[in-house]
Amino acid sequence: MAAQIETDGYIDNYYVRTLQEDVHYPTLSGTEEADVCVVGGGLAGINTALGLIERGKSVVLVEAKRIGWGASGRNAGFVAKGYAAGEQNLEKKLGLEKAQKLVSLTKNARMLIKKRIADFNIDCGPVLPGVLTVSWRDRADELKRTIDRANDNFDLGFEFWPREKVRQHCKTEHYFDGIFSPNDFQFNPLRYLRGLAGVVAQKGGRIFENSSAIRIKKDGADWAVHTTGGCVKAKDIVLSCAIYMEGLDRRLENAAFPVQTYIMTTQPIDPQALKDAIDTPHCIYDTRFCSDYYRLLPGSRLMWGGRVGLWAHPNDIAATMLHDIHKLYPQLKGHLKPEVSWSGKLCYAPHKMPQIGKIEDGYWYNTGYGGHGLCPTTAGSEVVAAAIAEGDKTYERFAPFGISYAGGKLGRYAAQMVYWWWRARDILDV
Repeated sequence: MAAQIETDGYIDNYYVRTLQEDVHYPTLSGTEEADVCVVGGGLAGINTALGLIERGKSVVLVEAKRIGWGASGRNAGFVAKGYAAGEQNLEKKLGLEKAQKLVSLTKNARMLIKKRIADFNIDCGPVLPGVLTVSWRDRADELKRTIDRANDNFDLGFEFWPREKVRQHCKTEHYFDGIFSPNDFQFNPLRYLRGLAGVVAQKGGRIFENSSAIRIKKDGADWAVHTTGGCVKAKDIVLSCAIYMEGLDRRLENAAFPVQTYIMTTQPIDPQALKDAIDTPHCIYDTRFCSDYYRLLPGSRLMWGGRVGLWAHPNDIAATMLHDIHKLYPQLKGHLKPEVSWSGKLCYAPHKMPQIGKIEDGYWYNTGYGGHGLCPTTAGSEVVAAAIAEGDKTYERFAPFGISYAGGKLGRYAAQMVYWWWRARDILDV
């Protein structure tokens, strides 16, 4: 496995290179007290902290590395409603009414993200509308039925795009028809997250970086979160550590497994060569289980992501991504040069839903957003903040998706076998 370069505490990636200023937060030393201690400085942790502060709670947040160090700060930047599990699976498991309530939370979160960008003047652009899901299969009638069902049951506002329109945007014969979601959008997730962190700090939240939580203990009626250099005492704690629990709580650590995904960005591409292949302002991903996902960046650059791994890791991520691009767009051969590539670990539970709830009084968890995080983390964090600050019971809607054992290392092997099987299904079209 090739080592990934760190720059000022971050894994080197496109988003880090766009930072115009790098605000550092102190390392925790000594003892801090607050109403709530949030563990984890990703999207779930920062959104939870902000939601609590907006509801009148004092908050201390501890992050093991830098704000947005993990998948929250190096994902593709697609802001889309829904969950990784998908609306149809939610409907099958919960029934339509309960599924609708869960999906509505993410639709509201999408609006809240836009509102926060505007209200707090967060520079995370370009913020461009539209996500296009393209089909590798010639099944227009099936796709139309999917759209009708989604719009009728969940009011998602999907549009059917015939292949002629899809191929105006994506000039490849591999794609047929598509589903266009005009209300989803794209942005720079690291700059957004760091912008939110700045708001938390401005509103009185205390943020500590390079402060890894190593132990949680009951402290009378309250809780104590011990870090490598200090301690936070609080009535409530919220664990939002994703896959980076590292022995902090075995129950949560064993309820999910890490899934790696890979992204590359190119150097500037000749504008005409790019237009002859990918001529769209929208985010693109496809309907395969093992999908490609990509979007254009400022300066005629291309961001391309894909592949999934639980154990294996490409020796050369950029070469792997180039291979996938050329498979779809052979006209780009000779026009692409990698600029930076990276991987990230996503936190997946077997049910592919967030894990939200409490283990006991005052001990909350808000994690497990792998593969579909920007809207759901905002939704889940609002739910947890409302539960702690106001006694709201909305979090109980996530009770069917608990923290059951995911199989440990054997579970990861099983998941890898499932991934290979689904990849074979993509190839065989079954």
